[in-house]
Amino acid sequence: MLKLTPHIQTPHIHPSELMAELLEITITHNLTDLTEVAELFRRRLIALAWDRKGPDPSLYIGRGHTDVTLFHTMRRDGAAVIAAYKGATTNRSDRLVGLIRPGTEFQRLNGLLCLPLSDARVVDSSANFLGNLPPRQCTVQSCAKRARGRLSALVRGESSPRAVWSLHNRDVETLVTNYLVASGMCVCVWSGSRAFEDIDHAGYRQNGQELLAQTTVSTNHVATKAAKLLRLAQPNRTLHFFGPADAQHQCPAPIEYHSIETVFAELDHTAAGRWLIDRMLNSDGS
Repeated sequence: MLKLTPHIQTPHIHPSELMAELLEITITHNLTDLTEVAELFRRRLIALAWDRKGPDPSLYIGRGHTDVTLFHTMRRDGAAVIAAYKGATTNRSDRLVGLIRPGTEFQRLNGLLCLPLSDARVVDSSANFLGNLPPRQCTVQSCAKRARGRLSALVRGESSPRAVWSLHNRDVETLVTNYLVASGMCVCVWSGSRAFEDIDHAGYRQNGQELLAQTTVSTNHVATKAAKLLRLAQPNRTLHFFGPADAQHQCPAPIEYHSIETVFAELDHTAAGRWLIDRMLNSDGS
């Protein structure tokens, strides 16, 4: 069981503050011809099909125009890329991660519009945050809001700062869920948002009380979310808020406030917590 300690205040350091801005892109190759997919994988290329009309965006409409334009941006500015290749390996979670260097020239493979990956390597996306980066409802898109600088750091061989600010907000919620149990605050925890609109965690305490908790990584949202949480107060229920240490003053009594910096630090001092955090950060699992 974790020992609760006083709040630990650390500066908000995001990975993007420590490295030059780099596009973070996710792409999947789901072509009908699996031999083409295998060849793209072998040659460490990412590719677009879209009728194979070449690199001129004006020849495309709709999503095709959007994707070809994105390829031009990647070619001009560079990008960190995670790429899936259906059927190219026996492990369905294998991905290539690599760098599109600024100024890279387009290549063609059977008419496919391609960009080569530099410093590419195979990683197992089931090992960490990479599994949360597949394109959504398309074949290629930015994944910066989910990657939060971790993909850029990974392809550059750098480490994201080992801090709560390196995590996606969903990962911070998962961190808090585990903390509620590991610290002994709760015996079991249910995802609160499935039952209550304005909380993230609902837990059962050893004394039979119910615990409701809200989590945020933003100092701008603490007061509003705390007010909504307060409306759920009942005699046999305790209310808790997990947020940035420097926003504690926004949280009114009787809500008990916990800094997410402290949650991160205390979990990171246990073997199980380090395992969890390693999966959330940019270790490639190899």
